[in-house]
Amino acid sequence: MQYNREQVFQLAPDDASAKAGRQLATRSKWVTAKYNPLALWGECQGSGKNPYQTVIDLTNIAFKCTCPSRKFPCKHGIGLLLLYVEDREAFTISDESPLYVSEWLGKRQVREATHEAKTEKPVDEIARAKRIESREKKVNGGIEELRAWLSDVVRTGIMHVPQQAYQFHQNITARMVDAQAGGLAGQLRQINQINFFTEGWQGQLLKRLSTIYMITEGYRNRETLPDTTARDLATLIGWAIPKEEVLQSEPVTDHWIVLSVTMSEEGNVTTERIWLYGFRTARFALLLNFYAGNQSYQTMLVPGIQIDADIVYYPASVPMRALIREQRPAGSYPAKITIPDSFSAIYKTITATLSQSPFTEQIPFMIEGIKAVFENGQWFLTDVEGQSVRISNPEHECWKMLAFSGGRRFSAFGVYDQQQFDLHFISTDQQGTFIKS
Repeated sequence: MQYNREQVFQLAPDDASAKAGRQLATRSKWVTAKYNPLALWGECQGSGKNPYQTVIDLTNIAFKCTCPSRKFPCKHGIGLLLLYVEDREAFTISDESPLYVSEWLGKRQVREATHEAKTEKPVDEIARAKRIESREKKVNGGIEELRAWLSDVVRTGIMHVPQQAYQFHQNITARMVDAQAGGLAGQLRQINQINFFTEGWQGQLLKRLSTIYMITEGYRNRETLPDTTARDLATLIGWAIPKEEVLQSEPVTDHWIVLSVTMSEEGNVTTERIWLYGFRTARFALLLNFYAGNQSYQTMLVPGIQIDADIVYYPASVPMRALIREQRPAGSYPAKITIPDSFSAIYKTITATLSQSPFTEQIPFMIEGIKAVFENGQWFLTDVEGQSVRISNPEHECWKMLAFSGGRRFSAFGVYDQQQFDLHFISTDQQGTFIKS
């Protein structure tokens, strides 16, 4: 297991849980503390008569505790994992686990087996075809309305948009939702990310609108396009591929490192983006999770963690989004990976990606030997060749980056999005830090 102290604290649901967990990470707080290759478990004496029983699944990090806390993981889970990370000798190895541990692990295995069985459940093809036909009519009707709206925008001009930025696309976005074209609704919502009070908003808006138009034009003519391109366009419209179908595809087995974990909120939905990189395959993978309301997070992955896993990719011209089919504790630490040291190499990768999938918006990259530079009120990254690019990170993240690196060169992982470079994680020879807020 590759967790360190900082990564354990990142698993805590809030600062109070992290602080309480830190206080429990001592031998004196635990009546028993044991482990085997599958789990950690311990008993922590609380205010009640019987100690709280805490278990951690090491195969696919998960927590269970008998305490009444509604937080997940609770302070006991954080404390037990932190004690294991900092004081391994506090635990004794045990070939046999107590009943409460084996029962919980068994139930988790049953759930996974049930999930796998569902993926093999036969599908009523006739009913499925009828549902697809019905939705296709709704989507096509919505696309025609969207194209008419785009024509009206071009005809009337865009100078009035800043005064009514939200209302500008509110009705047509709702119409795309009704037409079951959720991808197009998402494209329209991205207009909200444009700052209409800065120079150049016109170009950003026109690019967004023209992208939406090109998506609809390509979708209307998808039968004349290569299968992979047609599939990309269908995904952009909002046709989702069931997870069960994706999980049946050929897996990619590798030793993966978690490069970054970011959260974004829109309405009542939180989107979690987890970027992974495979040491042997040199491939990136993006895990997307969506949480409604106060729904608890599904994964316990934090930046820097390494796992051995079988990953399956969603079909695409440039496969990026993925699912974890099976996860195992990380084995031996692989050799250091080789990454580019110039933005010229990064631009070649971006160009190659866009030539295959022109509507790709997020392109991951890694680079070494760069420096953060603040000049004329702007933040730049400079590579070893002297080439500089502007970065889109907020100012406080840029200062954090500069303070951490001490003005020296560093390695970084980031995402190229909308012609901008956004750094997520940087590292020096000694250590690394996650710079996203």
